[in-house]
Amino acid sequence: MRVIPAAIVFLYLLCCILAAGCIHPDDGNGTTMPGTAPGTTLRTLVGITHPGPGERTYTFSLLLDRKILNPGEPASVNLTIANLVNRPLIIRPFPPGVRVTNRCGFVVKTVPYGSGDASIPPGETLVYPLTLDLNDNQNTPLMPGRYRVELFWEEELPPFDYPSVPPPPLPTRTGDIIIPDWDLGALVIRYPEGALEGIIDLNRTVTVANLPVTLERLECSEENAIASFLYPIPSGTLAPGIPSTSIPPPPPDTGQGQLSIDGGTACPFPTMPVTQVGGFWRVKGVLPPISRNARDLTIVIPKIAGQEGPWVFLVRVG
Repeated sequence: MRVIPAAIVFLYLLCCILAAGCIHPDDGNGTTMPGTAPGTTLRTLVGITHPGPGERTYTFSLLLDRKILNPGEPASVNLTIANLVNRPLIIRPFPPGVRVTNRCGFVVKTVPYGSGDASIPPGETLVYPLTLDLNDNQNTPLMPGRYRVELFWEEELPPFDYPSVPPPPLPTRTGDIIIPDWDLGALVIRYPEGALEGIIDLNRTVTVANLPVTLERLECSEENAIASFLYPIPSGTLAPGIPSTSIPPPPPDTGQGQLSIDGGTACPFPTMPVTQVGGFWRVKGVLPPISRNARDLTIVIPKIAGQEGPWVFLVRVG
């Protein structure tokens, strides 16, 4: 009769363990983690075999084959994924989708991701060339200029404003390999007439609110055009007791500039962090390549060193 109380205690302890989540009955929706006891499952991403502690399961490389193309040439993206473990790895969905944005940041081409998957055997490497025609979503050839190319494996989340209720979650992709949305960088379609090349010295100064900003020069190539701006380091930026030969603290980075070509749409361009040149700060802007047929550029710096502008430079190039 003493067996009955012992059995009751055993059942009580087992129920406590189940309630605490230490053991889950396998209902087929979980994935058994390698090295765990049979029946121990993970309630996370369905279909994903989680790596062991400190385990590297794969490496990947995503690169544009060429970054400058002639009109009509297709683009090619090289996808390389290496399996580092002794079990097959699945990437799903596959192949990835592609987004192409123009220099104004608008999406002009979207290729949806595939509905299949790819299996990489143990210790092997998947090499997949992804070819992309350079037509827009209306099947019209993209105009010469600079674009950006991005790969994606899942839909973008719809925007929502706090404190409104977040949108319902989208289905999570499955597989062993999870690669985030990946910016492949700039892709340039050459101008048939060619792009401006070489250095154009300008030394144009515009003063707004007592802050003179000088557009030094444009360094032009078929890949981009680099605009260099100078503005003086204000006095009093050094703390008392620090010699004037010391480097003062840099000002806030300059925000995006705006470029308009021959009176067309003004599009943003990024700027680089400032560097010191004598008693001046220099900041560079990365513009798209400029056609040899272009005549007038309007370059605008809306804000610099935390001070509102705008500083507007009108440049005749043709």
